[in-house]
Amino acid sequence: NFQQHNNLKTNNIFLSLGVTIFYMMKIQSSFFAITIGVLASTEAFAPSSNIKFSTQLRAEIGETGVSFENVAREWRCKYSPGPSGGPGDSESLKACQALLDEYLPKLKALPKAQITRQVCGGCLDFKVSITQPLEEHGSWVEANYEPLESEFMEKLKAIDGTSLHETQEITFEAL
Repeated sequence: NFQQHNNLKTNNIFLSLGVTIFYMMKIQSSFFAITIGVLASTEAFAPSSNIKFSTQLRAEIGETGVSFENVAREWRCKYSPGPSGGPGDSESLKACQALLDEYLPKLKALPKAQITRQVCGGCLDFKVSITQPLEEHGSWVEANYEPLESEFMEKLKAIDGTSLHETQEITFEAL
């Protein structure tokens, strides 16, 4: 009885570890992915054509259920409206965009970086987000975001009509 209990316990450990085997089959010029999952159940076949694979690092914020693979560094400021009262003729917005244009090649050269710009005509926000997978972003964090962040933020602060110059680290996840 002890031996049976031990064997059952060992089998359950191996089953709970799980094994996933992937086969690719070509059928009428289309590829189908078939996942064979053994996770302590008898359901061995799980055909799917929407399988996503990721070898990226994932992090979770405590036990909140909020998990992420990407982190963004955001640089932002408020720009002033133009003579019309809106963004269309704002000299400070024009200067912010010119600064971003100057730095865009350097930002795109960061490992696996995706650059987005957000501009709000109502609250007069100008924001640049540099999004990277955790591992690549970690290297930039270790370098204290230098030299790009201090240079960019110094020039942004020098633009007449801008205020509330800030940086922020945020998770960034496509859902």
